Amino acid sequence: MKRISILTISVVLVVAASGMALMTIPASNAEAVQTAVATDGKKAPDFTLTTIDGKSLKLSDYKGKGVIVNFWATWCPPCRAEIPDMIELQKEYESKGFSFIGIAVGDEEEKVKAFAQAQKMNYPVAMGSRELAASYGKLTKEGTIRGIPTSFVINGKGEILDYFVGARDKATFAEAIKKAIAK
Repeated sequence: MKRISILTISVVLVVAASGMALMTIPASNAEAVQTAVATDGKKAPDFTLTTIDGKSLKLSDYKGKGVIVNFWATWCPPCRAEIPDMIELQKEYESKGFSFIGIAVGDEEEKVKAFAQAQKMNYPVAMGSRELAASYGKLTKEGTIRGIPTSFVINGKGEILDYFVGARDKATFAEAIKKAIAK
C-alpha cells in the first residue's frame, strides 16, 4: 500500500512538472521572429464574451486600437507573475489606444473574479472557452495553444502581429504594444 502511494505521488509530480515546463517556455528573439512570420497579417477571430463584471466584450469593439489578448488562469504561476506588469502597461498605454484583454481558461469564474479584484486588474477580463482558444490556436505555427499564458498581439486593423507562449517581461510587452499601436 505504501509503495502504491509513493508511486502515485511520483507520477503526479512528474505530470505536474511537465505541465509547468509547457507553461514556462522561455522567451527568445528567435521564437518572436518565427511567431511573427507565422501570424503576420492574419485576422484575429472576433468574439463576444461577458466580462466578469457583467459587461459585453467584443474584440471588434477595439477596431482602431492595439490589443493583446492574453489567455491565462489563476492557478498558473507564470500567468500570475506577468499580470502586475500588464496592469502597469495598461495604465501607461490605455490613453494611446491600447488595451489588454484577459481571457481566463480552465478556471472557475468565482476564483477569477476574486483574483482580478485582489490584483486590481484594470483591463477587461472574461471567461473563455475551448472553442475560442482553439480558434486562436489554429493561427499559430503549432496549430494549437500549447500552454498558458499565451498572448496574441493585435493591431488596430484586427491583424495578429505576433504571439507569445509563456510569460513575458514588461519590456517585451512594451515593445509589442508599440508595434500594435503604430499607425
